[in-house]
Amino acid sequence: MKQAPTLKNWILSLYDRAVDIVMIGLVLVMLVVLLFGFVDVLTNLIHLIPGFRTSGIDEPEFREMVANVLDVFIIVELFSIFTNYLRTRHVRLSTLLDVTIVFALRELLIKLYATTFSNEQLLGLCLIVLLLVICRSIAGRFSTASGHTQET
Repeated sequence: MKQAPTLKNWILSLYDRAVDIVMIGLVLVMLVVLLFGFVDVLTNLIHLIPGFRTSGIDEPEFREMVANVLDVFIIVELFSIFTNYLRTRHVRLSTLLDVTIVFALRELLIKLYATTFSNEQLLGLCLIVLLLVICRSIAGRFSTASGHTQET
């Protein structure tokens, strides 16, 4: 015998549908952002090609292209979080740490490449990256989703 849906079940079902719609919308937005990021990198590259022989890799335009490429990597990592959430309905700590590590490395590489950093900034970013990598290693060893240790 089939039971009539209760108000609680109806509200939870409505909530699940709303979350699905929002997440799918975010994934579509992320696809557009990823496409725009890629087009931006290609546009920067096309503008750099004619003057590349005379300028070189120390130009601000080239640095901007490197930053844009690193931004695309961050978008890809964020996209991974959204798609994994849609599939599994939970966000893994290790995935969040991956995005944070990529973002911290982006900042470190941009500061190193632009040579506009102080020793304290460089040391601070290196410590942040080191701590994030340690946390990522620990998160990879202990998974609360399955209740036992897991290698990633």
